[in-house]
Amino acid sequence: MRSMTGYSKELFENDDFRVKIEIKSVNNKNLNLKIKLPYILNFMENKIKTEVASRVSRGSVDLRIDFEDKRELGDLFEYNSNLASSYMKVLEKLEEDFDEKFSNKLDILIKQPNVVRKNELEIDETEYAEVVKNTLHKAIDSFLEMKEGEGARLKVYFEERLKAIEERVAQIVEKKEEVVDDYREKLLERLDRVRRDIEFKEEDILKEILLFTDKSDISEETSRLESHIEQFKIELEKNESSIGKKLDFILQEMFRELNTSGVKCNLYDISKLVVECKNEVEKIREQALNIE
Repeated sequence: MRSMTGYSKELFENDDFRVKIEIKSVNNKNLNLKIKLPYILNFMENKIKTEVASRVSRGSVDLRIDFEDKRELGDLFEYNSNLASSYMKVLEKLEEDFDEKFSNKLDILIKQPNVVRKNELEIDETEYAEVVKNTLHKAIDSFLEMKEGEGARLKVYFEERLKAIEERVAQIVEKKEEVVDDYREKLLERLDRVRRDIEFKEEDILKEILLFTDKSDISEETSRLESHIEQFKIELEKNESSIGKKLDFILQEMFRELNTSGVKCNLYDISKLVVECKNEVEKIREQALNIE
């Protein structure tokens, strides 16, 4: 189980190359990958996206690569002397016509389009790709290791919360029989107070109690709730990287059963336990949003 939050930084350097890769991620429902590359590595963008997507399924991931070829490759930049001379003549003419001096004509000149341009160098894409790929693999390995470490801590937290829910559900199961008994006692007390004014049959009382028993029975809800808890535990033990959506669905179902139980039961002690369970489920849901 992995968290969607992670970070790693990997540096490779030898006499020829220097590569630094930084990866960080936060929560997101799907995979949202943003890559920042130097111009010289644009040819690798799709391969890098494919590599990351094959190992990360969810999260907003930012990946940055800094790359330097330290070998002598010739001049990376040059300036267009003819164009620069033309611009300079215009600037000098402006000074003459308006009898004003520019504080630094070179600052103006260098900002003009196409005065300074980058040379198109022939590069060995295979060699570049190999260096970047090896560094990227190490960076992703470290990235996933951190995500799994955070996932392990979240697993312990989930297990603690589930245990608290289980204990309360067990108490609900024990007390659910008291619901009918409590209703019967209160019903008979009310009937005793009005017995002189209203005639009723004992079988009518029995029907009323049976009807209430049927409406207030939460046996199915507690049974399904126990099943959802067990399924949640099973998912936590699976050796799968992407279980966040499954956990979220199970938690929604748990919350649904608790809501129904709270509506159907008519006993303060059970209502209190249901509220406590819902609070624990909410705590899990907040953290489960961070699971890949």
